[in-house]
Amino acid sequence: MSADILFTGGGEMGERIRTLDWSQTKLGPVADWPQSLISAVQIMLGSRFPMMVHWGPELIHFYNDGYASILQGKHPGALGQPAQAWWSEMWPFLTPIFDQVWAGNTTHFENQLVLPNRQGFVEETYFTFSHSPIRNESGQVAGIFVTAIETTTTVLNQRRLAMFSSLMAHAALATKPVEAAQHLVASLATDSQDIPFALLYSIDQPAQLAHLTGWFGLPAGEPTAPSTIPLSSDRYWPMAEALYSRQPVLVADLAARFGSWPEGEWAVDPRQALMLPLRLHEADQIVDKILVVGLSARRPLNADYQGFFSLVADYAGRALNHAAATYEAYRLNQALQEANNSLDTFVHIAAHDLKGPVNNLHSLLEVYHEEPAGTAQEHVMSLLSKEVHRLTSTVSGLLEILRSQHTVAPPAEKVELQTIFSRVYTDLIGYIQAQDGVITADFSRAPVVVCPPAYLESILKNLLHNALKYRAPDRPPVVHLSSRSRDNTVVLTITDNGIGIDLTRDKERLFSPFTRLTAEGEGAGLGLYMVRSLVQQQGGMLDASSTPGVGTTFTVVLPATRIND
Repeated sequence: MSADILFTGGGEMGERIRTLDWSQTKLGPVADWPQSLISAVQIMLGSRFPMMVHWGPELIHFYNDGYASILQGKHPGALGQPAQAWWSEMWPFLTPIFDQVWAGNTTHFENQLVLPNRQGFVEETYFTFSHSPIRNESGQVAGIFVTAIETTTTVLNQRRLAMFSSLMAHAALATKPVEAAQHLVASLATDSQDIPFALLYSIDQPAQLAHLTGWFGLPAGEPTAPSTIPLSSDRYWPMAEALYSRQPVLVADLAARFGSWPEGEWAVDPRQALMLPLRLHEADQIVDKILVVGLSARRPLNADYQGFFSLVADYAGRALNHAAATYEAYRLNQALQEANNSLDTFVHIAAHDLKGPVNNLHSLLEVYHEEPAGTAQEHVMSLLSKEVHRLTSTVSGLLEILRSQHTVAPPAEKVELQTIFSRVYTDLIGYIQAQDGVITADFSRAPVVVCPPAYLESILKNLLHNALKYRAPDRPPVVHLSSRSRDNTVVLTITDNGIGIDLTRDKERLFSPFTRLTAEGEGAGLGLYMVRSLVQQQGGMLDASSTPGVGTTFTVVLPATRIND
């Protein structure tokens, strides 16, 4: 009987089987085929389930329309041809399966990784499939029945969903931005089959540099993952193109760009990468980070793969922004708790320090009324005046601190250190002469800071006044001011030759309010507390080093430029 009579229906593959000149194949004319083969092909064509028949020792191909979509580039050439030549890239994987079936066994695999070459490259795919023996009229295994469903999409989606879940879970952690970057790439690394490497760069617009803040799959600092990349250069990764286009940028032919490449998850190097701009905020288009992701050499860059990376960019941007917001909320909460604690301490100390002068005033008033008029009352009156002055000084200090902490700070501006110093020097000239002191200054190495002028004047006045007040008894006070640049800050030092401070004993109390470490001189003990508050409001730092009997150096660190300069 002819193929037209034996094989009816079956769509495209039924038509191809009917019209193929089988006499030119190793099976010969259809009329010579055994009934077992004819029955197997009829069952295959009658099913919409993807099926394939291998027949004879050479495993001649038959397949239906469902299996044709699986074969892709191997269709229709594989029809009627021996299997090995068409599946050479998978032969080591298939041979043990075929051996089991030839022995009369049925095999079954679920979501099995298979690496066929269907589109001109070896591709990562997953299948649930079964191989069953087909017996001829004498009961011998003469062929193999294959049923298969491609589950690649399901496996990839499950894997990618797990990665996205890890990414968002890490985003919920209250971590510093640099730690959030590492968490991000650690999450991406859980899907290294899709993303063989990832590099996260933060953009420093003023410096026109991209800084590497997170990475996996490539060694940091090497040409493939430079620690910094000038935006003006595309020698390594074309940062400027991705930054200003705000669109994904495909970097092709990595081997030509970088030379040797470290192997990833697969036994073949990635050949391409995508540069994904990440938005600074969800509501705008400002880009402040670029995520460089490697493309798997086992996946085609089709709409599905591109859609996956669109989600990666969206999730990564959201994760970093959420982590930053969470950390900022955590930091502000901590600052609020510290402020509350400081306020409690401040109120307690203020009440204690105000109670002393008030009690003294009451006692002195009682003595004043008990003393007869004359010299005794005059002495008491002088003591009263002294306590009133002390109380007034304390209240004034409290009010100044409250004003500095609860009013809007004046705008910071570029200030010449020499100008403010000259003003403070003029105000203190009488006290300097009374102490027989010498004050010198050299601001040539860093002449400008960014600070409200009134704040800088208060800082210098307090520190210079203390340097003169706590002089050594055996020598005139000598004070020297100097400045130098460090990173994007100015380091200002005020060094004196006074009595010094025992920092091993008093370091923790040095900048506390109402703290006087010596009985020398007058004061409410608020000067250093005020200075530190003003410095911290400007994002700076205040520290001290000292040797008792030798002198003290206060170090003030302030910004050198405004944020938007």
